Amino acid sequence: MLRRFFGFSIIVVALAGCARDDTASAHPRENGDPKDGVAPRPSVISPAAQPYKVVAVSAGGTITGTVDFDGTPPSPQVIRPTSDANVCGNSIVAKNVTMSGTHVVGAIVWLTDIRSGKAFPLERRSELTNDNCILDPFVQVITTASTLNVSNDDRALHTNRFINVGTGQIAAVAPFNDDGEVVPVDRMKEPMEVEVVCEQHPWTHAWIAVLDHPYYAQTSNTGSFTIDGIPPGKYRLRAWHPALGFSDDSVTVSAGLQTTVAFHIKTGALAPTQLAPSVIKGPNTEVPTASSTPGENPSVPPAGSSTPPTASSTPDSLRH
Repeated sequence: MLRRFFGFSIIVVALAGCARDDTASAHPRENGDPKDGVAPRPSVISPAAQPYKVVAVSAGGTITGTVDFDGTPPSPQVIRPTSDANVCGNSIVAKNVTMSGTHVVGAIVWLTDIRSGKAFPLERRSELTNDNCILDPFVQVITTASTLNVSNDDRALHTNRFINVGTGQIAAVAPFNDDGEVVPVDRMKEPMEVEVVCEQHPWTHAWIAVLDHPYYAQTSNTGSFTIDGIPPGKYRLRAWHPALGFSDDSVTVSAGLQTTVAFHIKTGALAPTQLAPSVIKGPNTEVPTASSTPGENPSVPPAGSSTPPTASSTPDSLRH
């Protein structure tokens, strides 16, 4: 009887230890409590109609171009942190938009309807860093076949949650207890627009375009981009920056030739998710004072649609 009691005790202790191990890696929230997420919002990335197929591309064409913003870019946000002032400081200037003249730096451009083509690049690792209570970079693009290394450079507690904007579900959680930690996130297996938030610092946001193909680019310091190795054909493209909005175009790619596209994101083609950021409830979730105020949440038409975005009121669950 005594031997049986000790055996049972060991099993209980082992199970309890496993239940507490919640910091080793990012954790998916596939069927979690709906309270873990937020209300679904219009997304600039739609689910794929069919899987992407890698094929040999002979005499592929190239698309080059620029992304412009036709309007006055938003001023940097001045944030007054409400917690961890010893780490975050008394104010943070969040410069989320960088311009080169009228050209947008860091905008993402991708083919929205390509379903076969070249292979993925060999390097499939990207990085996202908690640094002085903000996330860097503010916007980036990764593929479903890649790993995102999320790290913490702050001596503070961070819990980064990755929200699938289109469904409102939590795709992954990356918890940090101290500086120097790295949590790999490789749970994003389908195309989606992802908003990254910090539970302890609700002013913190980053945006990720997750694509299931390699035909994308991010504009350079001059606001230009290049996408190559494209099979000849007609395609739809989208350019997007979460703080400015998006613009759609179509192009015909000829074998071995280069085609140029000039995107223009116009004032009023608002970025829905940036204007209605999510708030994940947790400790210290008082929203800090900032220099700009979120507006309304427009719907996003499919890429290539001629229908302009229409404004709709922001759901109560998304209001600060």
